[in-house]
Amino acid sequence: MHRQKYTIGVDFGTLSGRAVVVRVDDGAELASAVHDYQHGVLTQSLPTADVRLAPEWALQVPEDYRQVLKTAVPEAIRLAGIDPHDVIGIGTDFTACTMIPVLADGTPLCETAAFADRPHAYAKLWKHHSAQTQADRINAVAADRKEPWLKR
Repeated sequence: MHRQKYTIGVDFGTLSGRAVVVRVDDGAELASAVHDYQHGVLTQSLPTADVRLAPEWALQVPEDYRQVLKTAVPEAIRLAGIDPHDVIGIGTDFTACTMIPVLADGTPLCETAAFADRPHAYAKLWKHHSAQTQADRINAVAADRKEPWLKR
């Protein structure tokens, strides 16, 4: 007898993460669950220190992402009524420009004592524009040089 197999999709959004259970045979969505990020988007200050952020900063706390895996994924599996052993894959989705600086072992820098009070140690969200001045300068130099890649 053929046992059904399932896959989990996890979307890490701006304010929450979502998990969906999909049956592999036909792509049917069986259940989903959402977990709202505890820290949301950091635009004013860091959560671990009294560090104010300059305008155009948009950071996130990596632990919020892990909480999606710990809460929304099991909840979606529970709601789908499936055996977790029948899950054969997981896919994740972030905005392509979400950057998380980490140590060699994968520990986010913001979770270390040495960098917890450093804004650049946190995940950069898609709407983080603190480097806009530098980006504008790069584009201006490229335009002056008539760089062919600038059209792209």
